[in-house]
Amino acid sequence: MQAFLSSSIPATSYSRSSLFLPQPPHQAPVKLVFPSSAPQRGSGAVAADAAARTRRTASEAAGRSGRCVAASSSSSSPATAAVATTEVPGVMKAWVYDAYGDASVLKLDEAAAVPALADDQVLVKVVAGALNPVDAKRRAGKFQATDSPLPTVPGYDMAGVVVKVGSQVKNLKEGDEVYGMISEKPLDGPKQSGSLAEYTAVEEKLLALKPKVLDFAQAASLPLAVQTANGGLDRAGLSAGKSVLVLGGAGGVGSLAIQLAKHVYGASKVAATASTKKIELLKSLGVDVAIDYTKDSFEELTDKYDVVLDAVG
Repeated sequence: MQAFLSSSIPATSYSRSSLFLPQPPHQAPVKLVFPSSAPQRGSGAVAADAAARTRRTASEAAGRSGRCVAASSSSSSPATAAVATTEVPGVMKAWVYDAYGDASVLKLDEAAAVPALADDQVLVKVVAGALNPVDAKRRAGKFQATDSPLPTVPGYDMAGVVVKVGSQVKNLKEGDEVYGMISEKPLDGPKQSGSLAEYTAVEEKLLALKPKVLDFAQAASLPLAVQTANGGLDRAGLSAGKSVLVLGGAGGVGSLAIQLAKHVYGASKVAATASTKKIELLKSLGVDVAIDYTKDSFEELTDKYDVVLDAVG
């Protein structure tokens, strides 16, 4: 899949004034490449039709360390989502767990309560939602001290259509196609009702309008991964003229870090590691040096880099 890197991709900060990534001046939109293969042990994303997914598949996906994106079958196409009416039901379908544990604690609740709407929130009809490693860790109980009460509807990343707005919402309206990560502090008091449901309530400041060149599954795959990539490069002090080595360049975070480094930060040289079968992907992302870690050890290479981003961990 291919799309375009747009100023509508949320940055690390969630404030309205800094919701967007910086863009290089006087430059046309940059083509953004999404890895087309299924997620490996990194955090690559794959779009799938929810109609073809069974409860077992969803449960297993929630337990893996990679990312998974599911598009709702309520839309005829992942790229479109028609909202016929603004009438919102009182209950919805949602994935829920009421105890911590492995993937077996997840259950499909067909009568979950639609979350109440605060004045600064919008209610989004979810078209596509994504799973991240943090979801599995949260479900396993690793953040119990700061977690929301049980039962929990998991999920942070999503893309969908606004169907209702709170009284203090200023910039979004019904019918807007949006995407984002719904909890401002994922580990400190995350929302009890997350994105793996038919509806989710989100503060306006946490959302951006979905670029027209992205379908809903692509948009849902971006928020946490691109914020991780951007946050890492920013904290490491990457800037124009500096060089960077990305470890794990074929995954979700790594592939986005390569493109951000190249086209947004203006890195002078971008290198990345991947397995043999992913070397061509690295080249398509625009790396200057593609390193096959099955054949060469990056520690033994003579090249030196200003920044190293470890997307493997």
